[in-house]
Amino acid sequence: MKKLLCDSIIGIRLSFCLFICGYCGNVFAQEIVVESVFISTIHSANVPARDLGLIEGLLVKEGKIVKKGEPLVQLDKKEAILLRDLSAQELTIANLEKSNNLRVEYALKAVKVAEAELKRSIEANQKFPESVSQTVIDRLKLLSEKAVLDVRQARHEQQVVGMNAALKDQQVKIAEYKLKRLTIVAPLAGTVVELKRKAGEWVQPGDVLVRIIDTDHLRAEAVLPAKYRRVALKERKVQIQLPGQPIVEGRISFIRPEIDPIDGSFRIWAELNNSKSVLSPGDSVTMKILPLQ
Repeated sequence: MKKLLCDSIIGIRLSFCLFICGYCGNVFAQEIVVESVFISTIHSANVPARDLGLIEGLLVKEGKIVKKGEPLVQLDKKEAILLRDLSAQELTIANLEKSNNLRVEYALKAVKVAEAELKRSIEANQKFPESVSQTVIDRLKLLSEKAVLDVRQARHEQQVVGMNAALKDQQVKIAEYKLKRLTIVAPLAGTVVELKRKAGEWVQPGDVLVRIIDTDHLRAEAVLPAKYRRVALKERKVQIQLPGQPIVEGRISFIRPEIDPIDGSFRIWAELNNSKSVLSPGDSVTMKILPLQ
């Protein structure tokens, strides 16, 4: 009797395990259809002014598709050009001074002359004692030492001139950078959807001038029921198709770790390739999550 009871329990457990395995296998393998999937942007930008200035011209219009780095707005740059040219001229002068070695060359020749005069005086005293007074000898020694110090001073001044030239070079780069900042460029590729300012208006740093959104790469945000919580969804392919339109494909890129405490549902994101402009941000669509291959 006990043996029959044990066999029955084992059989029930085995059947239950097989049922669970089969159910899980079906869930993992089946295509999942999700309704009311919300389409949103992944990349967008409110492009600001970076400097104080007057808008000289708007280089784009609403609806224009721009590339990353393409000019959008031009601020007045006349003063910046003058400052850049002034810095460039100062650099030219500094480089001329840097290449001028006359001070060092003169100081080196002065050392030779002073040393030669001191040597002749000492030799004269050796041949004719006291022909040159000790006072004169001391003065000549001082002049010789001063000439050596003059060489060091000339080389130091030459080094300072070189550092000043490097400083002027940095000032030119800063002036060019400030000039470049007056041309507002697109930080990403996308579509211009709004111009916030007009030509002739005065703007300050941080004022938004243009809004751009990337419509080639969109995000599908969906809510899945609790039964899919343990299903391997990351990187699974998804498809969206509107009537009469080509299929938009993508992959699940993110599974939100929080779950709804009431029904256990959770959110997922899928990144879509919308290069054919089938979908628009704000669309509500049906998405298929394809089974694992």
